Amino acid sequence: MKHGAFSKHIHLLTQIGICVQFLALVRTLAEFFRLQLVQGAALHVATVTPYVGAALLAALLTWAAVLCYLAGRDRTALGVAGMTILVLIIVKIAFIAP
Repeated sequence: MKHGAFSKHIHLLTQIGICVQFLALVRTLAEFFRLQLVQGAALHVATVTPYVGAALLAALLTWAAVLCYLAGRDRTALGVAGMTILVLIIVKIAFIAP
């Protein structure tokens, strides 16, 4: 595989990774509305707090990935995108699931 083809492949994967990050951010923010629909007036701030924290973390990591992408650091941006999804899964298991 030529270096140019590999570079284009990484570039495309980076774009897909950033899109997945953004979709994870939107999904995390949308969870508030699902909880509001299900629990109604009984919804407590403590129930929503982990989702807000996870959304803030996802937003910051998405921002970092976009900055790396714009700086031409595709591999770093792809790594940040993968790390974002991994961290959100860990947050869900550690703070939201119990």
